[in-house]
Amino acid sequence: MKGPFIFLINAFGYALTDSKVGVYLIQCVSLFFTISIIYKSFALYFSRKRSFLLTFLSLAGLAYIYEGGNLTEEYILFPLSLSFYHILKWIDVYESSHIIKHPPIHAVIYGIVLGLCLMSRLTNALGLCAAVGVIALTLLWHKEYMNLTVNIVMFLLGFGIVTIPFLVYFHHHAALQDMWNATFLFPLRYASNSHVDLEETGIHYFVLSYINSIMLIMVSLYMIYRRKSFTVRTSIYFLSAFIPFIWFCQSNGYGHYGMIVYPLFVYVMKEVMSKNQWFFLVACSLLITIGALSKVRFMYVMYHWQNREIAECREFLDSVPPLDYSSFVAYNCDPNLYLYLDICPAVPVFSLQEMGGDRIPEWKDYLYTLFLKKQPEWILVNRGIKKEGLIIQPLLDLNYQMISCDKEKQMELYKRGT
Repeated sequence: MKGPFIFLINAFGYALTDSKVGVYLIQCVSLFFTISIIYKSFALYFSRKRSFLLTFLSLAGLAYIYEGGNLTEEYILFPLSLSFYHILKWIDVYESSHIIKHPPIHAVIYGIVLGLCLMSRLTNALGLCAAVGVIALTLLWHKEYMNLTVNIVMFLLGFGIVTIPFLVYFHHHAALQDMWNATFLFPLRYASNSHVDLEETGIHYFVLSYINSIMLIMVSLYMIYRRKSFTVRTSIYFLSAFIPFIWFCQSNGYGHYGMIVYPLFVYVMKEVMSKNQWFFLVACSLLITIGALSKVRFMYVMYHWQNREIAECREFLDSVPPLDYSSFVAYNCDPNLYLYLDICPAVPVFSLQEMGGDRIPEWKDYLYTLFLKKQPEWILVNRGIKKEGLIIQPLLDLNYQMISCDKEKQMELYKRGT
């Protein structure tokens, strides 16, 4: 479901402490640098005290969409925030001193961000790409051909610094096609069919998750209305918020998608507070704070629910005869089970089996063929998600025998053969 970058981050984390603690430490470092650049962005316009308060306020909104952490969005937040910081500085210089040239060194950072997004989740770069596109068109409009060319070269340099090592690595291991399929084809198809979740999550959840986009769209439209024209600033504001928002509407279902527009909170507050519209700030503060507080309860429930599922799986497996985990896969179970058991699943599609089939019809044939080819010796099935009509049910009926069943936990253990 994700590109290799997040797996590299997790590999580093486990190399540090041989546990999730290492990943947690990387998260802390990443968040520290992100907060630092957000504070630095506010400090361009406000006092230290006000910048600190606004940075703290931004964390309330971030807490609402954090959803447990260890997400692709969170690890690109620092370079993404740094990019929007430099874009904001370029806009200020462009408007105040009419210096059109864009510093090429900043283009390297944009390229690095795009590379990281390409190697994790490409849609994380939507807002930045929109802003960079406006900058490129501005340079082209002012006939700054040389500066534009140098920026393109530096952008590609940053992009290559990130992507080339990954491509070489997977090509060397004859897994490049697998990487493309797992990184792009399946996730894009899966996400494009996730808009049905909007009906289930509720409009309040949608608004609170993507509020930075919504607010910046409103601010930019107000600025366009007052000035009766598009400017470079309003174009960057509007497009960097609107294009991700369109994607949110198309593939809604997960609040953490809104993390990619977290840096835009600086843009919103810069415009709102410059007009002394404190009532708007208070309203936003209350909205985000209430949302963050409501999220505490949601995360508490999710934490215990997820751990309860893992505990039930392990308890069930402890109650059955010993089995060979070298040829084992869980079906419709939390994939953290493999982590707790310290095993490698026998089938590459080791999670999201039925959910993937529900979102992508042709995925069902691929999944069934894969299980038919691998034929793991042991399959643990969780019937709690879907009791009948499993994709692999014909395979279970044909080649497997149920060894144990727990109707209360709705779990079944199958062994190949009789």
